[in-house]
Amino acid sequence: MEAAPPGSSRPAEPGPCLSGQRGADHAASASLQSAAGTEPGRHPLAVAAVLPAGGCGERMGVPTPKQFCPILERPLISYTLQALERVCWIKDIVVAVTGENMEVMKSIIQKYQHKRISLVEAGVTRHRSIFNGLKALAEDQINSKLSKPEVVIIHDAVRPFVKEDVLLKVVTAAKEHGAAGAIRPLVSTVISPSADGCLDYSLERARHRASEMPQAFLFDVIYEAYQQ
Repeated sequence: MEAAPPGSSRPAEPGPCLSGQRGADHAASASLQSAAGTEPGRHPLAVAAVLPAGGCGERMGVPTPKQFCPILERPLISYTLQALERVCWIKDIVVAVTGENMEVMKSIIQKYQHKRISLVEAGVTRHRSIFNGLKALAEDQINSKLSKPEVVIIHDAVRPFVKEDVLLKVVTAAKEHGAAGAIRPLVSTVISPSADGCLDYSLERARHRASEMPQAFLFDVIYEAYQQ
């Protein structure tokens, strides 16, 4: 499910647990929690999130990394953190930022009073940044101050419009299958060119999907994969 681009209205301020859950989504969430014997507003699994935020904005072509670009006078990443903080069953949120932006990120956390946030230094690639975030949650790291989750969510720092029902669905699916992620139908035609640059064939859109964020994994599964 693609997060919508920033619109003209400010994202809502933090509300109560399970905010935005109505009808079937709320009932499904409550049923899952009740079956596990947990109190309302808490997920039966230990869940954490990792946000790689070490990009430099090269593709966007602006001097400020897009995660720090202001939207309605507030950095974009702050809205994303706000969206995750509203989900009470996410116990830890690990953000990977470059060393040069570490103080900027700390000031954002302090100014907007973000909670449950831990910072790690980003790697030279997105892959390395995620790995550094995972290591902060792993029990085999000497300096780790966080407890290992059963499921970890990987999300983009620049996608603030993530909804709790989507997070719940990918986490629940990851618990059952080991890994899960949001998808959407293909809109554009995807083609395969031949060696000489001509059209070889095009994919049948109805049979394929575009992979989106968020994604969720059993922590032990993804941590082991990143160590390979």
